[in-house]
Amino acid sequence: MGTAGDIGRQCIRVTAALALVASVMLHADTTLDDGVPDSRPLEEVVTTATKKSEAEAAQDVALAVTVLGGEALAERRVTDLEDLSYALPNVALDGIGTGKGIANFSIRGLGVAGSIPSIDPTVGVFVDGVYLGVNYGVVMDMLDLEAVEVLRGPQGLLFGRNVTGGAVLLRSRRPSGEMSADAALRVETGLDTRFTGSVEGSLGETVDARVSAGWRDDRGWFDNDAPGGGAVGAETGWVARSVVTWRPSGTGDATVIYERGDSDGDGPATQNRRRFRGFDFSIDEPGFSRVDWQHVMVEANRRVGSGGGLVTNVLGWREVKHASLADIDSTTEPLFHLFAYTAQRQLSNELRYSGWLRPGWEVTLGAYAFAQDIRYRERRLIRTAWGMPFGGDQEHRTGGVFLNNDIELGGAWVLTVGARYTLEDKDVRVATAGNSVCAPESHRCEYDFRDGDTWRNVTPRVGLQFWPRATTQLYGHFTKGFRSGGYNLRNTAPGVAPGPFDEEEQDAFELGLKSEFAQGRVRLNVAAFHNRVYGMQRQVTRADVASGGVQITANTADATIRGIEAEVLAALGDAVTLSAFVGYADGAYDRVRYDLTGDGSTVGDDRLELPRLARLTWGLEGRYARELGGLGRLSIRAAIAHRDDSEIADDNRGVLDGGDLVDVSVALAPSDRIEFTLYGRNLLDEVLRRSDFDLTGFVHSTYSPLKEGRVVGLEVRGAL
Repeated sequence: MGTAGDIGRQCIRVTAALALVASVMLHADTTLDDGVPDSRPLEEVVTTATKKSEAEAAQDVALAVTVLGGEALAERRVTDLEDLSYALPNVALDGIGTGKGIANFSIRGLGVAGSIPSIDPTVGVFVDGVYLGVNYGVVMDMLDLEAVEVLRGPQGLLFGRNVTGGAVLLRSRRPSGEMSADAALRVETGLDTRFTGSVEGSLGETVDARVSAGWRDDRGWFDNDAPGGGAVGAETGWVARSVVTWRPSGTGDATVIYERGDSDGDGPATQNRRRFRGFDFSIDEPGFSRVDWQHVMVEANRRVGSGGGLVTNVLGWREVKHASLADIDSTTEPLFHLFAYTAQRQLSNELRYSGWLRPGWEVTLGAYAFAQDIRYRERRLIRTAWGMPFGGDQEHRTGGVFLNNDIELGGAWVLTVGARYTLEDKDVRVATAGNSVCAPESHRCEYDFRDGDTWRNVTPRVGLQFWPRATTQLYGHFTKGFRSGGYNLRNTAPGVAPGPFDEEEQDAFELGLKSEFAQGRVRLNVAAFHNRVYGMQRQVTRADVASGGVQITANTADATIRGIEAEVLAALGDAVTLSAFVGYADGAYDRVRYDLTGDGSTVGDDRLELPRLARLTWGLEGRYARELGGLGRLSIRAAIAHRDDSEIADDNRGVLDGGDLVDVSVALAPSDRIEFTLYGRNLLDEVLRRSDFDLTGFVHSTYSPLKEGRVVGLEVRGAL
């Protein structure tokens, strides 16, 4: 980590750059064609992150949150959450690449790097208020969303465990009661074809419904250079969702959402970086990846009392099944291939109340229960010979209660005080590779390790808001977060117990500014953070001659991460909107408790770089929209986003690629009912990899699954 002076200078540069951008925007020509100043304010976006009785304007909440509405998601041609990986400051929403849909998200330098389902995330993902208990099935095709909200920093008070980096909230579009239908056909180089459609209407005086569906046929973007190789990356998939809302009275409603999806495709395009560059690779096993998921969410709301209080109950059930085969050695020899099967089932319920106890005192309180069962099985081909399956099962139960108070102190000050208490229990049975075996078909195992443990934690939050004027707020808060303790179901080290490892805890401080000026045409948000992480959970990977690789999860170190981020948005006249963001983060180990490099000592390990910590992220985007008389409405969007390289492994022997992504789209809407869009993503054809693990010690290769390069597409969207 740099010195305080270095960080201070970086923060000054970032702040000065944002101030310059805002100044340019403020003094730019903002007149309409008739010379009248344009007083059109920026569109207000709302957030559900505070779990209040009413959704709040994102500018009014005292936390770093970015909300992307349905229109913004459509403009970016977002297919899944990974498409937003470069869209926000200090945020990396990457997949692991081992199999379809496995998230390795990182926010403000806190992330995971692996595919063990029992290792809890640092970034929690919530779909319609329901927490996703594992990283599997997270990076799937999204369908008919009202908004995606990204909360940066720990959110332990309202969202509980495993949100030490932040949280990602997905909101499905709800029926409006009006009869309507829409559809979109998208064709991209690859060749990748995607169709989506929705229809909604009223089923009676009190019942409204919306049904959406999507279908995808991807022929594979990559070309395998191996003899007889061919295309890699093919996938066929579908997803369907029904939303039914019942409004029996003006004081209550209930919504039921059911979603089902399926994906069947190739395994990853894995590259040996010691031999290949660009998008070239050569493997003997294209593998496969199959994902099947379904979930149900039932939300009930009831208005109570004279103060507009709201009682909400959110019940969620989800099931995910995932099977994959990947060429880990990234060569044309059958040296290290990995088959994995994961099945997870979860049930959760949250009951909460939000309202005013008295004028100037708003309270949110609730209780939460969560249960999940995880099964993991793995089988490895090592030098042409398949070993016996191994793995484990985990039963996990957790509950919590939380209380948050927002108290107006008079004048322009608001005090926030709250806390959450969490109790969780995990029981595991593990079959260690080499010590015990599992049946390939029935998944029954001869377990050599059985254990269980219980953890308790309190996560308080104290904050203060000050409003110097109606459109400007300053805020600061302290909060704690924690990541669950647990067990490693992928135990390939017979001499090492798979757990338990302890919780990872975090003390976090944040200062922020949110402001709108120039008659509501310029919006500027800045946040600075200083986080101390204790007992950092890391998945330490070692190449191994016998098994190919050993992954041990342990509380390896304490660390400090601090930085700054800013976002600015401005409307210039009636046709142009400009936006920019920048994020800077710096971190270092304070104390190393575990041998990170495998040299038998921790001496010097504190000088290693923290994994998943990209120092600099930034982006610029411009939009132009204008009516062209009888031709319709023309819209142009151009954006560039940057992310620095970062280390992916604790021993710093692998690099998670950064780069510069350039996206452009041109849309023409001859009427309100139809729109044609020509677009391109990653137009600079940047070579990016989802992972990069050094296999030295086993084979002269790396495991480096590739992301797609340049993509050009055409979309036709229509509505009735």
